[in-house]
Amino acid sequence: MTLRFQTRLILFCTVTFSVLLIVFGLASYRLLAQQLDVDATADLDASTAGLHSYLHFDNDVASIVFNENDPDQTAFVRKASRYYQVYDARDGRLIAESPDMALLGLRLTPGEVSQRLAAPATHDLQTAFGRYRVSSSSISPESGPRYLLQVAASLDPMDAALNRYLDLLLWRALPSLLATILVIWWMAHHALGPLSDMAAEARRVTIGSLDRRLETRGTGDQLDDLAVAFNETLASLEGAVADMRQFSSALAHELRTPLAAMRGELELALIKSRSIDEWRTGAASQIEEIDKLTRLVNQLLTLARAESGEIRLAREAVDLSTLAATVTEQLEPVAQSKNVTLACAATQPVTVTGDSQWLERLLINLLDNAIKYTPSGGDIRVSVSRENGRARLDVCDTGPGIPSEALPHLFERFYRVDLSRSSKTEGSGLGLSLAKWIVDRHHGRIDVRSAPGQGATFAVQLPAR
Repeated sequence: MTLRFQTRLILFCTVTFSVLLIVFGLASYRLLAQQLDVDATADLDASTAGLHSYLHFDNDVASIVFNENDPDQTAFVRKASRYYQVYDARDGRLIAESPDMALLGLRLTPGEVSQRLAAPATHDLQTAFGRYRVSSSSISPESGPRYLLQVAASLDPMDAALNRYLDLLLWRALPSLLATILVIWWMAHHALGPLSDMAAEARRVTIGSLDRRLETRGTGDQLDDLAVAFNETLASLEGAVADMRQFSSALAHELRTPLAAMRGELELALIKSRSIDEWRTGAASQIEEIDKLTRLVNQLLTLARAESGEIRLAREAVDLSTLAATVTEQLEPVAQSKNVTLACAATQPVTVTGDSQWLERLLINLLDNAIKYTPSGGDIRVSVSRENGRARLDVCDTGPGIPSEALPHLFERFYRVDLSRSSKTEGSGLGLSLAKWIVDRHHGRIDVRSAPGQGATFAVQLPAR
């Protein structure tokens, strides 16, 4: 089962906070324990050093001498001498001991006394009255034998402080975690609120309202990026739907004329009796209309396959000059049949990388378009050149020209400049669309320069080898 994003966000934040809380608790507990341990050792060392100053020995009798009128000395000595022992280093005999130390039952053997004199240290001791830290040190009076001084301090206050701190962590962690979950839930709900509003607004976009756009807050954050990306997608979709509607309308217009002609021929054949020759003439007319429809369907299929990426282009060296000369020679009879002069100016080799068949089709489409619209007695010139590291192919005609407002739409499917003239000129309005696709797939560009009454020039630029 996949959890909702908000639930996953809350769980992630809760787990993260719990881990941080545990890590902080363990780290703080460890730091506190270390600091309390250091303080306990420092207090014990201070007590030991103080007793070294106040202890006096007379004939193996140890006594603590201090100024009882000094409250500071009195308080210090009473605290430091609460747990202490003095052993004679010669035989390990206990010569002095405080009452509280006696209750702990700590007794050292002569061997242990010798060991602690040889290596003075501090160690912890577990007794029936709790944990104690005991320091061992050597005292050597100016005259007399050496003595072993043992001073102890209770570790119960330190342990109690640590236990209280641990209880505080445990008892406060659960309420803090619950409060944190509530805060995280509120923050997640508040943070994801604009996203929910954006989703609700996106649901109101339908195929009939593709001009709607999501509002941006102007913060430049991820939500604005999402809104901008969605608006860009809507714009692309709106353009695609508009193209589809225009395509459907244009296709219906293109199909309506031949279908109407075929229907008229058939209705006339049913109404009026005809001779064999008239039937043959009608059948030839029907076949001509069917051929037009077949060419239109084939062009549509080719363009659809091209735009869907199903057509793979070859990548080989193509001499654009040779290609232009060959295509010009092939179409010259067609131009002559309309009393149009067709010439090619390609004196030097210009090589590009691409598909020779598709580049040939590109030039055929451009020349076919020029031959259709160039009047009798006109000229069409094809030139190939190299300019700034790019191959340039120009097709110039002396036709009627193209209005400036029509130039941006020339490469749209089914678009024709003069619809009143379209019925007199064969064509489906798909040739330039296919030419644009061929140029784009060869990483080039195609431009048109024209004005009414001044002919037209189609300029193709491709990367040269």
